[in-house]
Amino acid sequence: MIDSAQGETPNELCPCDDPLCGSDDPLDAVAAVVLGPAVNAPAERFFQRQPRRTVRELREQHGNWETLASMDHDELSEALQDACSLKGISKDRISRLEQLLVAVRETDYTDGVTLRDFSRVQYQNYVDFLTSVPGIEQDDGWWLLQTAFDKPVWPSDPCVDEFLCALGLLDPEDLHSAESRRHVLEEELTDRLIAPLYRALATHAVTAGTDVCGEDCEIRKFLLTHRLRQQQMERNEPTVVDLFSGAGGLSCGLRQADYDIRWAIDIDTDAVATYRLNHPEIPHRNVVCGDVREVNLTARIQESVSEPDLLVGGPPCQSLSKAGYRSRRGDDEDYSILDDDRTTLYTQYVKAVEELRPKAIVMENVEGMVNEVGDTDIRVIDWVIEDLEMLSETGPGYDVEYKLQDMTELGIPQKRERVLLIGIRDDLTESATADDLLNELSIEGKTQSIQQGLSGLPRLRRGEGGRLLPKTGRGFRSDYVRTHNLDSGTSLCFNHQARDHPMEKDQILFDKALSPGDTGWDVKYNSDGEYSEYVEYDVGTAENKRFGDKYRMLEWSEPSPTIVAHLAKDANSYVLPDYYKHARPSPDRADPERNRGITPREAARLQSFPDDYIFLGPFTSWFKQIGNAVPPIAGKRIGKVLDSLIEVAESPAANTDASNSGKAVSDD
Repeated sequence: MIDSAQGETPNELCPCDDPLCGSDDPLDAVAAVVLGPAVNAPAERFFQRQPRRTVRELREQHGNWETLASMDHDELSEALQDACSLKGISKDRISRLEQLLVAVRETDYTDGVTLRDFSRVQYQNYVDFLTSVPGIEQDDGWWLLQTAFDKPVWPSDPCVDEFLCALGLLDPEDLHSAESRRHVLEEELTDRLIAPLYRALATHAVTAGTDVCGEDCEIRKFLLTHRLRQQQMERNEPTVVDLFSGAGGLSCGLRQADYDIRWAIDIDTDAVATYRLNHPEIPHRNVVCGDVREVNLTARIQESVSEPDLLVGGPPCQSLSKAGYRSRRGDDEDYSILDDDRTTLYTQYVKAVEELRPKAIVMENVEGMVNEVGDTDIRVIDWVIEDLEMLSETGPGYDVEYKLQDMTELGIPQKRERVLLIGIRDDLTESATADDLLNELSIEGKTQSIQQGLSGLPRLRRGEGGRLLPKTGRGFRSDYVRTHNLDSGTSLCFNHQARDHPMEKDQILFDKALSPGDTGWDVKYNSDGEYSEYVEYDVGTAENKRFGDKYRMLEWSEPSPTIVAHLAKDANSYVLPDYYKHARPSPDRADPERNRGITPREAARLQSFPDDYIFLGPFTSWFKQIGNAVPPIAGKRIGKVLDSLIEVAESPAANTDASNSGKAVSDD
């Protein structure tokens, strides 16, 4: 389906090569079942190519079924033998086809020997009619109702049903029920393409099995059996709790550094769904969607891990971000960061530290945390450190230090400065101090560029892409991609959707006014003014810039600006110039339609998420989740420098024996 959507399967209606693709009469598929052998599961009918090919040849040689029904027994038998390449159709199957044609002619549900205009009757009536013909069982009837008559029913099938259990869409207790169709699934999938989905699941179940899921399986994250195996693995790695986890960037990095993430919480529904999907080793119930102020954190955490080794988190930073502050101050002149409830959400983090007393703590936040709030002489970071230092009055205290970390120094292709705070429990400071660990974070090496970051991704034009693409034309992989294995684990490309930028003024700015490195201010004041009329917002004066980067074209040879959640609204500050004009010039391939805002997958790459990290929710939510995340490489680096403090044991190999997976208990 993907290939045909990309135009790589020319002149073919069906990439599956189904002989009856394009059939104009449901009777064709019904006849193929009558002529086919018995099956253990209706899903196997998809693979009975010979009877379906025979029916196609019959129709091509003799026209409509009316003609075939007018033949006597010997004539029909001869026609079948001529149409069947294998020869030797049994008398029983010839007789069944004759009885089918008689039943169709005599039924009141249709006129003539055809099932094209079957009367509008209840679905059960269709099945009752079909099963009155020898060779068609009850399960076949419901299968035909969906596949031949295109009705939105979900037939029960022992093969597909096992797969539904693996996906977590069918309760194991219902697996062997006597139902002939899955009514609940039909309700849930009413607005979906039921027939292609059913066929896809049936194809996978029949050809690959319902519990064959290795590390190269593209849909492993969606399989309950894979999740159960991950959760059954014995782990002796340091344990982690992630508060304000978002989509899981920090947890992703720590997992890469061989830490065992046991529990997480965030208030954003889409982010939690993304986190759960991409961290199959954590049971569903241990990734909580809720407000930390309304959850008994310690009690819930200790249900999974009594004494976590590491507590991490990034309390929401919108109240401290420059963009967020400007927006709220514009709406309310009396707005104060100090009165914003989100500013003090960190107290819930401190409370968890006090009650759990982990060996180490890590907090990540925006630069505004270390800046003075207005003229108050108050910095939020001072509040945080003071509260953490006071913990020594009630138990083991913490050696706490912070650093304003430039993410380019960690090998991330993005100019992103974030406050990183590390705390070490006092009884462990003999082996390392917080200051020592912070100083170890930065690594030597060249600064990574956007070109390095986006290496191997499909190069899209405006409006191209989607939730899922084949990763075609990958080409050269940069050191950045290879070193961090960003493109391993999948041959597909997720969340790679380019905006279409329909506004004419945007297209003019992208294609004619902006050059790499330019902003709206440059168009207004640093050019001949030809396109200045298209910059319809205040960029300040020639001497004093003001919001000059509302429009900005990126430079392939430089790191990206900070990836922000605002990308959910527009990507005009992140205009990617045509690769074949500005990165690797090739005049024959250059196309201004590639001048467009970055895609969520490109933003994820610049944030250092691996390509198999799938973001759920709507398009705008992908950007929000990515912009709010801690870059996984930063999490991995933090985990590595903590090795000297917390012993990191080697992960045991997964038990690949899937025979017991169905016996596991999970709420996933």
